[in-house]
Order: sequence, then structure tokens, then C-alpha cells
Amino acid sequence: MTTDVDRPRTRARPPALGYAIAELPRALFELVCLLPGHLLLKRAPHGDGHPVITLPGYRSDDSAMLALRRYLRRWGYAPYPWGLGANLGIGYQRIDYEKRMLAKLEAVVERHGEPASLVGWSQGGVIAREVTKQRPDLVRQVIVLGSPLADAPEATTLFRVFRRTSAEEITNELMSMMREVASPLPDVRCVCIYSNSDGIVSADIAQDLVSPNVENIRVTSSHLGMVVNPMVLFIIADRLSQPKDDWRPFNMYALDRLLGWSR
Repeated sequence: MTTDVDRPRTRARPPALGYAIAELPRALFELVCLLPGHLLLKRAPHGDGHPVITLPGYRSDDSAMLALRRYLRRWGYAPYPWGLGANLGIGYQRIDYEKRMLAKLEAVVERHGEPASLVGWSQGGVIAREVTKQRPDLVRQVIVLGSPLADAPEATTLFRVFRRTSAEEITNELMSMMREVASPLPDVRCVCIYSNSDGIVSADIAQDLVSPNVENIRVTSSHLGMVVNPMVLFIIADRLSQPKDDWRPFNMYALDRLLGWSR
């Protein structure tokens, strides 16, 4: 696991077929690892109580990120599901989900009186970023897990599924809209957690362009298992716990010391 400080954008390629085929068994293994990983997650950094909204991936709903929300509550945050049902927000439907998510964000921020953090998995991360572009004043931090962020949506297994199952015609206008996700966030910190062995979203497009507000963190994980992978959950806890006025990059060596792997 490494933190990429200055990784240039490379030409996007679809995930390897072998990784895509192995997605489900790998995710089940990561889920099993959550049991022993609970000891690590109990020791994860705690936060300041600010609200955190989770956004599920394509065709999944709030139940997919239930484990994360339970840990968020344990770590001292006020977790919220997005509450919009299954995420079908690809193509033109994404615009409707963005509007509804923005209304949810506004309600949560009004209730707590402070900006919320957004944690989006896969396509949920895309929607989180697009909502943040509209109202950056309402968002403290965005954390995305295996989200397709570059202007190459075709470099995902997800896009191939969308192309075969969607009633929408794949036009140049639609592709142009889908490529807009590559535009940077306005002065809001964004943490991109990605995996080179992701079988759904190519690691080449799951990283944001380097800037002072961007941190790309590589992990070893399947795509489907990111929301239960103990290492990913620990990183989320660590990043959410960073003070707004004293933010520091993720330090994997601090995690080594916590686990007793180094002295």
C-alpha cells in the first residue's frame, strides 16, 4: 500500500479480465477478513462528530455501506445513508440523482450547522464529486473508493454493463457529459482510494490529477470488497479525523507501528 504524491495520468486501459472474474470471491474473502480486522478498526482514529454521508455504487443501495456507517458511528461521527434507493445514476439519470443528493446534503448540513464529508463508492463517488462542484461550501471532504474519475468511462467493466443494459442511446452528447467528471473539485479536499487489482474500474482512471487538495492512496483490494476491506476502512477513519486546519498526508508507516510491524 502506497500513497502516490505525484503520479501523472496514464493512458486508461480496461481492467484485466482475470481481476474482473475474481471480483466476487475476493470480495467475500475481504468480508471474512473484517472479523479479525475489527481489532484494528477499534483502534482507528476517532473524529469530531461532523456528519458523513455515504453514497453507494452503481446498482447497489444503502445496505452495501452499512458496515462502514456502523464504524463511522463508533468513531464518533454522525453517519447518514444517502437514502435514494439503488444507485442507477449513470448517463442522464445521474443528473436527477445529483439534484436529490444535493437536497439531502443541504438538509444534513442545516441540521448539524457544519459541512459534511461525503464517502462515495464507485459511481457514488462520481455523484459525490459532482454535487461538491455545485455546493463546495457544504462539503468538508470527499473520499472516493474505486471511482471512475477520468474522461475515459469506457475503461471500466461498469460501462460495458451500462452499455448493454441501459435504454439510453450512447451518443456523443452522452459521452461528453460522462467525461465531465474529470474536471477538478473547487478547493475541497479529495481522497481517492484505488486498487491496481480492481476488476471493475481501471486504476488508471480511479486517481485524480495531482493538486494540493488531492491525495491518491493505493490499496490491495477488489472493487466490490472496498466497502468492507479493513485497510480501506482504516484509511477512511484516518482521513476523516484530520483537522481542517492541520491536514497531513496519510502515513502508512504510522499504521505499521500501530500493528507492531515496525519499531
